[in-house]
Amino acid sequence: MKRLNVFASADDIKYIKECAAAPVIYLSGGKPMSESAQQAAHHAALKAGLPEIAGYYGIDLSNGEFVSV
Repeated sequence: MKRLNVFASADDIKYIKECAAAPVIYLSGGKPMSESAQQAAHHAALKAGLPEIAGYYGIDLSNGEFVSV
């Protein structure tokens, strides 16, 4: 795991934690009702200026730092 020295905003951290705690509910047709915590962390990383990568960025929720493998 590589720490990237790029950090999520407090609002992004709160949203990612909410996504992680939310139940997984699927709409008819198999589409999830909301994004996963993994997707939310990746979108926050892109919003913070990190480049698109294959796979997903992760986040250390203790300090908001983005990570990659």
